[in-house]
Amino acid sequence: MKFSTIIATKNAAGHLRRCLNSIFSQEYQSYEIIIQDCASEDGTQEIVEELPEGFKERIDLRSEKDSGVYDAWNRALARASGDWAIFLGADDCFADRDVLMRARADLVRMPEHTDFAYGALLTGRNGRVEGILERSPAEAYRILLSGMGFPFPATFCRLATLKQYAFDPSYRIAGDYDMVARAVRCDNIARLPLSVSYMEEGGLSTNKKFRDLMLSERVRVIRTHILPKAAMLLQTHLECLGKEG
Repeated sequence: MKFSTIIATKNAAGHLRRCLNSIFSQEYQSYEIIIQDCASEDGTQEIVEELPEGFKERIDLRSEKDSGVYDAWNRALARASGDWAIFLGADDCFADRDVLMRARADLVRMPEHTDFAYGALLTGRNGRVEGILERSPAEAYRILLSGMGFPFPATFCRLATLKQYAFDPSYRIAGDYDMVARAVRCDNIARLPLSVSYMEEGGLSTNKKFRDLMLSERVRVIRTHILPKAAMLLQTHLECLGKEG
């Protein structure tokens, strides 16, 4: 099994090293790193170019202007060749050295119709863990009725599904929610029993300045893709709730 770790960057020199080090240190080594850079001017590209021999070769870096993170992710997906992909921000990192190894052990047992497998997301500031976002499948299906049901930086996505649905680049904040809303079924989301990644708080989706945009984009996803699936999502929520006791 091969993992594609996708990172969209724009002037991310202050964070990228930690992110890359968390990938390089993984005990499971069957992975590729795809960086889609938006023509950074702060030395982001130089960080990759100056990596020691044996590390630089594991990275597929392309730097060019894009229209936003979802456009960048689509460009990276076109070059990805793994079985499962995960999207990390330049200021995100894997939670531990054994994340990919433990994820692989569970993913190899997943049925083929599983498209999304998520774990817990650690959150904090300046690299210090201050909280954890951990949701049951019942919660995930319920929350999908009004927003992103599981933490995307802690989610492994089947690459074939990502390439089928892709991301709508017209979104600025809710493009991951839109993609999942289009792809979700009653049986294609699974939970992994591990903390997958750490995310620095303070991104676009948590910035008060972008709250109105976030809400308007969510409403657009709900009207377009969630309402036609609302009965299915609610029924699946109730079934998962029954199994969880």
